[in-house]
Amino acid sequence: MLAAEKTDPVVDPAGGPAASAWDVVCRWRQYQAELRVNALRVVALTVFYLTHLLRFRVDAGFGSLALQDSAVAISQQRHLAITVIVAAWVLWSLLVHVLLLDRVFPRRLPLLSICVDSLLLTAVLLCGSGAASPMVCGYFLIVMMAGLRLNLNWVKAAAGCCLVGYVVLLGCARWPQGVLLAQPHPMLPRYHQFVLGLAIVMSGVIVGQMVRHVRQLAFDLQRVSGQEQQS
Repeated sequence: MLAAEKTDPVVDPAGGPAASAWDVVCRWRQYQAELRVNALRVVALTVFYLTHLLRFRVDAGFGSLALQDSAVAISQQRHLAITVIVAAWVLWSLLVHVLLLDRVFPRRLPLLSICVDSLLLTAVLLCGSGAASPMVCGYFLIVMMAGLRLNLNWVKAAAGCCLVGYVVLLGCARWPQGVLLAQPHPMLPRYHQFVLGLAIVMSGVIVGQMVRHVRQLAFDLQRVSGQEQQS
């Protein structure tokens, strides 16, 4: 596809035959990327849930590992809620896997996956320590995995969804409602909130620049290849 466009070198990446060639190639790479993202999602869920199980046993005073400095001890009810959410997450991953194996790849599937990942991660954090949980790093994983799809809009969507999720966690800690009233989340210092929120935004900017760089690299390679074949 790129070789067929050698007579029309790329000048403006915003449109033209090169942009069409990029869309065709990128569509296939996005399909491959979605397979990898789905596999990484399952691996991450397995690792983090095993970590949660270890903490749950520790908070319950398992052996001599009783955790004295835990921000919010995980009750049996919260443990059950987290298990249900993770199970739903795994089922979603299985559904995506089946669709991809059948070569069913709707254009909005990556965007939907980003929204589902952000929503379920926020739900898990609400059942745990909220914004004080180290599992907040999962937001950065969502942004980084969005970069594998080579779509700048999806990277922006991932950063936006993760930032909204983090703000929701902060709001629930500041104004607890419902079941959170019995065991509210710990409040974080304002500078801590600002730095982490800024880090989520900057992660989106950095990953977005990587996507731009890869796209421009593809256009430059096409231009050089066309010039070499013409000479």
